[in-house]
Amino acid sequence: MTREELANLDDLALIDRLNAVGGRGPVAAAAFTVLYERHRDFVLRVALRTCGHEGDALDAAQDTFAYLFRKFPGFVLTAKLTTFLYPVVTHQAMAKRRARAKSLSGQGGDADGDLLDQQVATPRAEAMSDSRLQDLHAALAGLTALHREVVLLRFVEGLQLEEIALALQVPLGTVKSRLHLAISAMRQDAGVRRFFGMEADCSVEPDHMPSASRAGRAPASARASGAQERADSA
Repeated sequence: MTREELANLDDLALIDRLNAVGGRGPVAAAAFTVLYERHRDFVLRVALRTCGHEGDALDAAQDTFAYLFRKFPGFVLTAKLTTFLYPVVTHQAMAKRRARAKSLSGQGGDADGDLLDQQVATPRAEAMSDSRLQDLHAALAGLTALHREVVLLRFVEGLQLEEIALALQVPLGTVKSRLHLAISAMRQDAGVRRFFGMEADCSVEPDHMPSASRAGRAPASARASGAQERADSA
């Protein structure tokens, strides 16, 4: 198949092709390149948010795709590929972060200095104005790491609750609880409510908040009209 034809296949079909050719050879290389180009931005965003250093994030992304490549032949995809990749890149990036922290502590540096700023400086965040980016910092700064993680996965990466549960390898109820608690905490700040388009009466359900990249475009009540998933945030 040509590169153009491979690019039209979904992830599962590409994985089947890689398995069929033994994971090696020009066809396998072309198919894997399509997978890489399709998911590299997601992997890089997660890596950068986790380790907070651009060079380490690039290394973590490379290690993540190397890990995926070694799975062939015989790799079986049981969920979305992003769901499989998330815990892998998180593990790789955390290893980079620990190594850097150890190195900096030995040199008397601050391993965690400005880490939150780097964590939210994703491609989507960089497209915001300085004032909007400051609002996003404020929205995330008061959250625990666990709560911030589910908020980013849901409203920046756009994963569904079930996908987040698979990615984090935790029960669905845990994801719902973390998301509910995170947004409840964020609702206490008037600036955060304005950023995410929450109504003053806090009537917007956690699963219906707009993504950070779309926040402020339209009233949350209009975007949430007709939604059927209110129970997800209970």
